[in-house]
Amino acid sequence: MVFIALLRGINVGGNNKIDMKLLKQTFEQAGMNDVVTYINTGNIIFSHKHLSKPKIVTTIRRSDS
Repeated sequence: MVFIALLRGINVGGNNKIDMKLLKQTFEQAGMNDVVTYINTGNIIFSHKHLSKPKIVTTIRRSDS
């Protein structure tokens, strides 16, 4: 299944700067597949075959720490 993560407040007005390559790597290391970032917005498209939506949310939040 394909998912989209819309991370708010990323790279807006020079605040909360996050490198998109690092963000992509973080999602890949968390087990997501086919990870693509959209310019510098913090929007990420990815897929995962086995995790449910709640498990994906939990996994992404854990990767943030």
